[in-house]
Amino acid sequence: MGRRTRRRWVFKPPNNAYFTGTHPQMENCIVLTLAEFEAMRLKHYSKLTQERAADSMGISQPTFSRILEISHQKITQALIEGKEIRVHGGNIDYKLSFIGYGCWNCDHIWEDRSASRGKKVKCVKCDSENVYYFEREII
Repeated sequence: MGRRTRRRWVFKPPNNAYFTGTHPQMENCIVLTLAEFEAMRLKHYSKLTQERAADSMGISQPTFSRILEISHQKITQALIEGKEIRVHGGNIDYKLSFIGYGCWNCDHIWEDRSASRGKKVKCVKCDSENVYYFEREII
């Protein structure tokens, strides 16, 4: 019995789920998982190294390499056989950027999805007004 599949991190789903003019019939279509799509996006579109792309997805570099190879095989098959490509499924979770505040007094950082630079807030831990806006973007 093989190891359980680890969840892969994906920035966001693709804008198109189908790469065809019509809704594809499943028997004439190649299904690319969201993890395979994300691997191709990071490596070929964002031009990341395999190591950085693997870190971004929360997987090892050898696993990233296998996912990328499978996606290349599927895309090649679709191109050669004239099949439609559908992006769907897989063991994934979506990455969100971190938005919130940090406290200069106690070094506490907390998430607040409605945070903004001009908003006056107090630290949730020490009640200090010496607070800064904090945003961490994902790659």
